[in-house]
Amino acid sequence: MREIWWCRNLCIPGVFLILIIGIFTVPAVAATPAPMAPEIKAAAVDRQMLEEVVNKALERQLAPVKEMLTDLTIHRTSLTDILGGIGYIMGFFGLWAFFQSKRPRKS
Repeated sequence: MREIWWCRNLCIPGVFLILIIGIFTVPAVAATPAPMAPEIKAAAVDRQMLEEVVNKALERQLAPVKEMLTDLTIHRTSLTDILGGIGYIMGFFGLWAFFQSKRPRKS
C-alpha cells in the first residue's frame, strides 16, 4: 500500500511539474521553423510546431507513468488475499451457525 501512496502523492504531481518545466524550456533549435511555402501562415506553422513539440514531450514524460499504471493493473494473488478469503468463508459459516443456534429445536 505504501507504493501506491507514494505513486499517487509524489510521483504523479512530480511528473506534471517536470512536464510544465519541460514545455517552457524547449531548446531554441527546435523552435526554428523549417522553410515552407509562403501561402501557409506563420501562426499555423508555429501552432503546428508547438503541438508537435508538446506531444513529443508528453510522450517522453508520460511513458514511465503509463508503465507504472500497467504494473498496478496486474493483480497477483497474495497471502493477504488468501487469508481474506478464508476469513470470509469462516464469517459466513459463523453467521450460519449463529442462526442455526437461534432456531427452535424439533424434538
